[in-house]
Amino acid sequence: MKFLRFLPLFVIAAGLGAAVVRAERDDAVTGSTSWSPVVYPEQRLPLTFSHRMHLARGATCASCHAAAATSRSAVDNLIPTEAECRACHPIDRAEPTRVVAGAPPAACVACHPGWTPERVVERVYLTPPPLKFDHSAHVKTACVTCHGDMTKVDLATTRQLPTMSSCLSCHTDGTQERRCADCHVTKLGGLIETQFAHGALVPRSTGLGDAHGPSFARDHKQEARQVGATCTACHDRSECLACHQGVVKPMEFHPGNYVLTHGVEAKRGTPDCSACHRAQSFCVACHERSGVGTRVTSGFDAAQPGGAFHPPGWATAGMGPNGHAREARKNITSCASCHREEDCLTCHSNEPGKLGASPHPRGWRGSARCEALDRGNRRMCLRCHIAQDELGCNWSAP
Repeated sequence: MKFLRFLPLFVIAAGLGAAVVRAERDDAVTGSTSWSPVVYPEQRLPLTFSHRMHLARGATCASCHAAAATSRSAVDNLIPTEAECRACHPIDRAEPTRVVAGAPPAACVACHPGWTPERVVERVYLTPPPLKFDHSAHVKTACVTCHGDMTKVDLATTRQLPTMSSCLSCHTDGTQERRCADCHVTKLGGLIETQFAHGALVPRSTGLGDAHGPSFARDHKQEARQVGATCTACHDRSECLACHQGVVKPMEFHPGNYVLTHGVEAKRGTPDCSACHRAQSFCVACHERSGVGTRVTSGFDAAQPGGAFHPPGWATAGMGPNGHAREARKNITSCASCHREEDCLTCHSNEPGKLGASPHPRGWRGSARCEALDRGNRRMCLRCHIAQDELGCNWSAP
């Protein structure tokens, strides 16, 4: 996430008292709506200052922020000190209420609201952003490009710092913009640090198509599959496996009563249960413990009239309706909720003593689909095709 929401602290604010200044989401100056309080933490700016007035009187960015030209770290404090202010303001600490006719304000209270002689001047408080940035490499770019039009701003806060979308307006290289660690600090192992005392870093920008919205935990397939996906910048692959192997149940994924309603989504196949759960070791095992399955005692008995789960002729050894074939082709996952692979192999196997019924449609042998499945997972084919000359989809439908 190249240059995500940051340029160094080009901030000097016009505040009231010692209030904490929180940048707003919707910035009328920069047009940004993706400001992050984790990338740009809260600031305490007990100052009175106006960029608008200073720029109108001929001041330049470099005259107050000279250190920006050589700054190479995001932790550098680029706010002008009293020494820079003295270049124009006749400040004299021995005379805190000083007023010089025709000169800029010099009294302490002019910049430090609420100050009194018996009080210590309140200090500016800035939490360093968790980013890497070389300001000196960007000095040739006009300040307005990254910080907006400061001639309209009195209070300059984190709202005047660029967001990821504004950085990508220049940094558009298809590979560079996806090297997240170029700008984000990393922890041991090279992954992006996402947990901080002031909050957790979660992608919000849609610039790279990885905004983590409310349903992202369930519906992130497209983002994970896209070319140049940035998932591995923050997540170790073990996090994916912990969820997708179905070993650990993420409590936020399914609602509390999901076991009562999951049949609807399971039949739909949306989301695909097999993305996390193995049909035979998870689904069937649970169903059998609940008394639904072919290997447990249940209320269904195919030998009793009206006691069978499936209608007559659902699966026969010879010619017959065999309605299960149509349903299996439509959604075999529904079959796998009760039946194990051994049930299918009773008929659909070429082993000696088995029925040898082909589950394939006419013209299957040698077809593109046949060969594609063989290349993708031959072990599946070998469950039925056991002879050497049968390898590679060598069954022919009658």
